[in-house]
Formats: sequence, C-alpha cells, structure tokens
Amino acid sequence: MFRPAAIVTLGIVGLGLAGCAGSPPPTTYDIVASRSFAASPKSAKYQLVVSEPVAATPLDTNRIMVKPSANTVSYYKGVAWGDRLPRLVQARMVETIQNSGAVKSVGTSSGDYTLSTELRSFQVDASNGHAAAEVELFAKLVNNSGKVVAQKSFTSRVNSPSDAPTQAVAALNQAFTEVMQDTTTWVVTKR
Repeated sequence: MFRPAAIVTLGIVGLGLAGCAGSPPPTTYDIVASRSFAASPKSAKYQLVVSEPVAATPLDTNRIMVKPSANTVSYYKGVAWGDRLPRLVQARMVETIQNSGAVKSVGTSSGDYTLSTELRSFQVDASNGHAAAEVELFAKLVNNSGKVVAQKSFTSRVNSPSDAPTQAVAALNQAFTEVMQDTTTWVVTKR
C-alpha cells in the first residue's frame, strides 16, 4: 500500500536533520530590565503604550554590533540577541516601566500616551583601543491626539574590561539600565 503522506513527512524530517549539520547555534544574550531605581519615580495615573523602537538597518537585527573603527560596523561571530534588537528593547522597556510602578499601566496596545522611540546606538565601540558600550535612545511622548508632549535623547557610555562578548554584553546591559532609568523618570514628569 502506497502512502505518499508518510514519504513526504519522512522527506521533510530528513531535510530538517540535514540542515542541523552546519555550524552550531549562536550563543544568545538578553537585555535585562531594571528592577530597582536609585530614586523612586513618582507615580502617574495614566496608561502608557511603548512602541517598538525605530532603528537603522545595522541595529534592526539580532546580531550584536561592535565598531572596530569609527566608520566601520561589524558583528560578533557566534553570538546574538535572543530576538531582533528593537523588539527586545521594546519588551525590556515595558518591563522596566512596569517594575518602576511609575504609571498606572504600561503595555504595547492602547493607552493615554505613547512612548515613541528611535534606537540610535546600541553597540560596543572598540575604536580607541579599549571597549565601551554605547546606548542612545531618542524618545518622544505623544498624547492621544498625536501631539508630541515632550522629546529628549538619552545616552550612556559604559567602559568594558574587554571587547569579549560576555563582558561587552554586561556593559551594554549597564548602559541600557542607565538609559531606561532616566527615560522612566522623564516619562512621568513630562506628560
């Protein structure tokens, strides 16, 4: 008795296994959301939407960027973020603002205000003979009628002991934490 479905299924499984024989999967890293704040931001009674950050092509990836020189973009080999960087940043921004208790509620769908951001840098700068994590986020707070209530750029640069991926990602996480703590405090005071 001929069973074409079984043959097709076995063929697909065989192709899937053959595809696994290549290089090992990359080591994946995550961005950590802030859980504590130096000063508790005052609480605001509104709902906040956090949009996915806009990012230029070199940052709109799951690859971890390193700049070996001022005008050169490269990526670490064999390591990656757990998701596309803008989506990962959005998720950790939501989590950070939730952890702060700074607003009534925060999410990605509907609210009284929208935090619209542009991811301008999120990389390791190794151009000066030493490594430093650089994070820059340009933020706009927009009300329901589409009016920009406030806008500001937040930056942090954190030195890393080396440009090795583990130490570089730790420095990127510290820089992101600093940017998000400043952004969270700003969001509450600027509405």
